[in-house]
Amino acid sequence: MYQGHACPWYILISNKETIQLIQFQMKKRKRNKTIGMLLTQQKFYLASQYLLPLASVLKEGFAQYVRREKAKHVSARNLAMAHAVKYAVKGEYPELYIDPALILLSDGSVRGINIENMTLNNNALWLDFDGGKITAMNHDDELLLVVYDPIAGVAIRNETLVTRSSSGLRLELPDYMKNVRLDVFILVRDRSRNRYSRSQYAGNI
Repeated sequence: MYQGHACPWYILISNKETIQLIQFQMKKRKRNKTIGMLLTQQKFYLASQYLLPLASVLKEGFAQYVRREKAKHVSARNLAMAHAVKYAVKGEYPELYIDPALILLSDGSVRGINIENMTLNNNALWLDFDGGKITAMNHDDELLLVVYDPIAGVAIRNETLVTRSSSGLRLELPDYMKNVRLDVFILVRDRSRNRYSRSQYAGNI
């Protein structure tokens, strides 16, 4: 007689615990989803803030890919952003940061150079490099030195022609780039300026 009354009581308790467990799991999933959304938003924000002042460099550096993928309506910014979000944003949420060594300002089939030394002397940046095996096809590949202040959002690059067959490059820094941390990138392009190398991070000064 009592056995018939005991079973529903235990079933009720069991159902209540099940409901509580389900509610807990749903809250946990919602919390994890919210953190995931915030993580994605912060990654996009950091990548966008870093790359936005470099728009003109990106437009040239990814032009070959944009032309090739014309039917897909991709842009240079989207290509650079996709790479930055996937590879260049480091750290644990919410302490995320950009690793400039993993940022791409250009990409392509042109061979890069070997960076040997970089020094700052009397407000001039000196870069020594080895252009690798010089041939009739690549001896006049052009080098672009991009110096970037990510805090101020200002970048400059060399206007003087420097080719692969050279061994060094010098860039005079303006007064507003004194005593600040600067990220330095190297891009190599062919003589037609249509094809680029994958950009190289030379380091910071």
